[in-house]
Amino acid sequence: VINVQRRGSAYAVALQVDGEPSHREEVWDAVAVCSGVHNIPRVPAFPGQEAFEGKLLHSSSYKDPEIFRGQHVLVVGTGETGFDVGYAAATHGAASVTLSTRHGFVSVPSAFGEDKPPLDCIIMNWGTHYWESAWAARVGLHWWITTKFTRLGFLLTTGTTYGFNQWTGKRFNMTWDEGRKHIVNKSTRCMPLITRKVKKQAPWWQRKLWSYWDGPETFGQDVDLVEGSVARFGARSVHYDTAAGPREVPADVVVLATGYRQRFPFIVPGPDEKGSATADGCGADDPLPSEHFIVNPDEPRLAYIGFVRPNVGAIPPMAELQAMWWCQKLENKLACRAPDYYKLKGSRLPYGVDYGYYMFALAREIGAVPSLLHWLLRRPRIAVTCGFGQAHVPIFRLQGPFASAEAEETCAVELFKPLTQ
Repeated sequence: VINVQRRGSAYAVALQVDGEPSHREEVWDAVAVCSGVHNIPRVPAFPGQEAFEGKLLHSSSYKDPEIFRGQHVLVVGTGETGFDVGYAAATHGAASVTLSTRHGFVSVPSAFGEDKPPLDCIIMNWGTHYWESAWAARVGLHWWITTKFTRLGFLLTTGTTYGFNQWTGKRFNMTWDEGRKHIVNKSTRCMPLITRKVKKQAPWWQRKLWSYWDGPETFGQDVDLVEGSVARFGARSVHYDTAAGPREVPADVVVLATGYRQRFPFIVPGPDEKGSATADGCGADDPLPSEHFIVNPDEPRLAYIGFVRPNVGAIPPMAELQAMWWCQKLENKLACRAPDYYKLKGSRLPYGVDYGYYMFALAREIGAVPSLLHWLLRRPRIAVTCGFGQAHVPIFRLQGPFASAEAEETCAVELFKPLTQ
């Protein structure tokens, strides 16, 4: 796709097709942008990096962990990709492994065992969100209460409230009251290797009491964590500004796990990649529409599907519900207007949303929120799935314009099973 331009009530789409000498133009009544969130790497520029004599690469270029063997490895960024790369380096013979974070992170495993259901399959979204008043949703009462219990659980089982078995890397503005606005890091294989080094400095009784989640000492190697911003690159090191003062980290290989840019060059006109760079060396993101981050009020036939980021959950089911919402929007069949209490205000990501709140906001407008009493009388298993399970899309296909018999069976069998494990 070369260009998308509005032409009256339709859209002209210019295409470059392989084997054809010129562009082809097609006219469509509506266009959905579904280009994904991992297209253009976000590559910041740092002072002195031109003089760096080691290997510098973005995580999108990383393919083989053997490049880490015998090397001092530094990973910039502590998202899920950063943890995956750090774990690979620590288990493939790196001389040393260091992760760096500017703002901290919240580490929570995706599941508490191979035979256990994924965490985001057992979060009780329907039971908590359906009954909330507008005031409770607006102030985040649900998260204000549950976050305290969650952090208490972390403390009792792993000895820390930062995250699950997370003894360092505290999110810089994380309190007992805050939980909803942070997107958790569910790639936790590296966490024991990070925590292990910190635990060695703790009293013996703490190490003994909360050692259940730790792997064997012989597995992998300790992973260091630097909490601060990159100041400059040296020939074979990277200098950081930290709260404790300047720190130099040896580095032969530096991996930038710094994420991706959100760009729509075929819609949003702008300068080239270099010309659009901001002060930190990264280009600015292109904006998403105002209505649930799907469409703008004056352009309802141009939709952006699959670009919101959930705090806990996955993008694909949100994209499916977005598509359902847009279909109803195009036919002027939305049942009501739901407020956007799902926004993670104060989050580093402007398009971060609370998964459960967001799914129910769209479902309310579609008219697809199931009736618990209806299913309790008709098929109790489905009522249990709705009341105690995650906000999966089949739940929103039980009733409303997209209802189907297949969704009933999915809710009664496949989605019911994790609740019994």
